[in-house]
Amino acid sequence: MRPILVLFALSVLQAGAAIDRSRKPEPGPAPEAAFPDYTTRELPNGLKVFVIQDDRKPSVTFRLLIKGGASQDGDKPGLSGFVGTLLNRGTKTRDAMKFATESDSIGAQIESASGADAISVSAGGLTKYTDTLLELLVDATLNPTFPAEQFAKEQKKALSALAAEKQQPESLAGKLAARVVYGAEHPYGRYRTEESVAAITRDDLVKYHDTWFAPNNATLAIVGDVQADDILARVAKAFAGWQRKDVPTTTFPVAPKVNGLTIHLVDRPGSVQSNIVVTNPGPARSASDVPEINVTNATLGGGFSGRLFQNLREKHGWTYGAYSVFDMQKLAGDFAAQAETRNEVTAPAIEETLKEIKRLQTEPVPAPELELQREYNVGNYLLSLESAGRTAQRVQDIELYGLDPDFYKLYAKRMASTTAEQVQATAQKYLSTENVALVVVGEAKQIQPSLEKIGKVVLYDQELKPKP
Repeated sequence: MRPILVLFALSVLQAGAAIDRSRKPEPGPAPEAAFPDYTTRELPNGLKVFVIQDDRKPSVTFRLLIKGGASQDGDKPGLSGFVGTLLNRGTKTRDAMKFATESDSIGAQIESASGADAISVSAGGLTKYTDTLLELLVDATLNPTFPAEQFAKEQKKALSALAAEKQQPESLAGKLAARVVYGAEHPYGRYRTEESVAAITRDDLVKYHDTWFAPNNATLAIVGDVQADDILARVAKAFAGWQRKDVPTTTFPVAPKVNGLTIHLVDRPGSVQSNIVVTNPGPARSASDVPEINVTNATLGGGFSGRLFQNLREKHGWTYGAYSVFDMQKLAGDFAAQAETRNEVTAPAIEETLKEIKRLQTEPVPAPELELQREYNVGNYLLSLESAGRTAQRVQDIELYGLDPDFYKLYAKRMASTTAEQVQATAQKYLSTENVALVVVGEAKQIQPSLEKIGKVVLYDQELKPKP
């Protein structure tokens, strides 16, 4: 055995000698099609079903998506949030305790949540419990009773959270930024208030459910160790009692344009720091250049290697972190760059943020920096493919937002091949230093004079109402 071990050791040493560890390995090519294939079927009642087969683990995940979400809250922001929260808190056959006990007994996770454009209900567990998972999912979706005591409990929690948010600068900045970009009449510009939450009744939840929960207004994604024909038959049987119905067609106002540079300051007496949001309207989720947008945003402020972080924190020491994000929804979207700084450097931090945006628009990104951001985005995307829930969501996003069927198959490749010219063009298309809103939360008497050197300041109180 000893000669074999010697030969093995020599081969390892020779292989090691051939590796130059002072140089970073060249990245491999981006996958041609990292996203899995899937089967699509529409049931007689109009429910669209997507099946993604993955036999690596003996588990299955169901994700039901009901179109609507907060965009259909009307004049009672927060309504859909209560609907999503209470779906599994009591049904016609199970109270909240029984529902939780049955879920726990099979190690299942039955979760629901409301977003801007839809409500999702997810159920995940071992494949051997497929029928039980389906039963629980159907029961929560079709038969919720929205018990009065559960609703009262959640309403009280929401009111308490809203009271606390008045003391949270980040929450105030986020709410006002949405209002400024989308306007008070647009659903994305509305936010929960104590008055709107207090006005919501259990009957509102029942009406919302009756209106929007229809199979022809929903999709179901299934990811896991299943066979398409078998699981489709089970799903058809489980949802056979869900009847198609007419769903209202809703029209929404167009979000207003941001004309010129405007400054919106929320006066928070006693604050020693300022929360800054630099924002402007952005693309909707259906935009064809999302992969290039992601690389552009990562370069500007998508993480520790982003320019905003390197400038405001590493170079100047003004903040713990500075980031940017494109929030893209079905109807519209927005861009926001954010940071928290000391009062005395609020205006300089804003000016540096605008400089970085301008630099991205006017100067090509150097090759090493661009390569880093491309690898960062592709790597994060490939890692996320391990999540059954994320895969289910992406399949449903294709239908919800009207994306190209091959959108995610080309996603990694397009990010990996984004050029400096594309980044510059994307920044010019979606970012602005002239038509931009600056939202700041801080002590007015400390920071307003310096902000007025940048532009006219509109002052608000902590209720987000304009001050004289």
